[in-house]
Amino acid sequence: MTARPWGPSPKAGDIVQCRFPESEVGIPGPKDRPALVVEVEENPEDESASIVRVAYGTSQDVERRYPGEFTIRATDPKAGLDRDTKFDLGNTVRLSFDSDWFAPSPNRRFGEQPKRGTLNLKDQKLKRALQAAILEAKDVGRL
Repeated sequence: MTARPWGPSPKAGDIVQCRFPESEVGIPGPKDRPALVVEVEENPEDESASIVRVAYGTSQDVERRYPGEFTIRATDPKAGLDRDTKFDLGNTVRLSFDSDWFAPSPNRRFGEQPKRGTLNLKDQKLKRALQAAILEAKDVGRL
């Protein structure tokens, strides 16, 4: 089956449903998981498609934070998460925003597309956590 591009393109700060590669580069991961969009660019090979850089998300061990990680609570109404989720800004990949790498969101909040929600940057606590994660990742050479 041929991958089809998703539209509309996401924006930095969107939380999407992703098949984040776990072991082999170029092969979608076996599990759909939340990922945080950190960068979006046009695909030079297809102007109707996008390339996105996404940060890995997991609901495992969210209370233990390493440099470059921050947690978004499931209670954040803008995030679209059903569990507290930790995102790792030091573990990012560039992927084509298409059906090979991204799946429809389980909450279908934005229709039949990968977007689950977005960062709530009006939440000062979350904003500080994000800024701290960026600085920590830079300090240890992960960004």
